[in-house]
Amino acid sequence: MISKLKLILLCPVPEDQKPITEYIGLKENPLTNWTTLSTTNYNAKLFSFFIYWFLGLSILTFQEKDFVGDWIISNTFITINALIFLYCTVIWRWNEVKKRLNQSRLFYEEASWYDGQIWEKPFIILKNDRLLVTQKIDPVLGRLINTLIFLIYLDILFLILI
Repeated sequence: MISKLKLILLCPVPEDQKPITEYIGLKENPLTNWTTLSTTNYNAKLFSFFIYWFLGLSILTFQEKDFVGDWIISNTFITINALIFLYCTVIWRWNEVKKRLNQSRLFYEEASWYDGQIWEKPFIILKNDRLLVTQKIDPVLGRLINTLIFLIYLDILFLILI
């Protein structure tokens, strides 16, 4: 146990550049913590995102009562596109953390951009990081990608309806 503690303490990577810190930051950030919720809460959050953006867009774009059907379809299309953009951004951020956790060598900067260093992770830390990826990050990414595919399917459907 003491040797594991020494390995972690001797890590020269600054705290804000460690992949585990990036993971904790994503998990605790209010803009991305909804991705780790249970399935029921995740679906409720997705639905609430859709409703909030749809209502906000509807308030800004409502003009005539004659074309309500077209107005609803086009607002739904725009809202789904906004959700697709949100999901692409969140997937990219989780993928970056996954990449950094899976790397056996970490590039870090001690003080500024010109003094970059490379630190080789010890096997114990690498093993723990890869376990974290397979147990925590891969399921989140899988669910996000499945939701993104569903949103793209809906987007194509509403594009056909427009």
